[in-house]
Amino acid sequence: MATTEILLTSARSVKDKTSISDNLAGKFLLPAIREVQETRFRQVTGGCLLDRLKELVQDGDITTEGFEAYRELLSRAQYFLAYAAAAECCVKASYKLSNAGISRTTDENLQAATFNEVAQMRDYYTYKADSACRELQRWMRANRASFPELNGCGCDGPNLGSSASCPIYLGGARGKILPGGGGCCE
Repeated sequence: MATTEILLTSARSVKDKTSISDNLAGKFLLPAIREVQETRFRQVTGGCLLDRLKELVQDGDITTEGFEAYRELLSRAQYFLAYAAAAECCVKASYKLSNAGISRTTDENLQAATFNEVAQMRDYYTYKADSACRELQRWMRANRASFPELNGCGCDGPNLGSSASCPIYLGGARGKILPGGGGCCE
């Protein structure tokens, strides 16, 4: 039995919220949305809350009475998901890996950006995604009582303390579950 894929945002929403061209192919954007949702967004919400959101969307329950907090969370997450997906698309849409090696996308009417220019655009969208993530985390901490899935999820719990996409560890408590979210189990 095939599992239905549930995406919490759409290509249309990403294009509407960012400067991504309307003609960007779904073969670039949909994998980026999927990756962002299942990695960066999962890190913020934790696996339990992400799974609950996907379940509510799939069943159509997110629009019913009693799930207002989940609906608001999903609404507030849209800019984070859009900017993070745009950052993912920068390299994906510019360079292709094929049997002939890595090639750069060009068109007779366009001049392809250099790798540095692509990286600068990716960094721009990453900065925007981090800013949106901080706002989302702040809201989630303030409304933590509305989401029982934020507690007791083990190592797949939420990260409500650090929105930075930088992989450098800057210190602080490690191996502990922090009261405001963040950390991992021992």
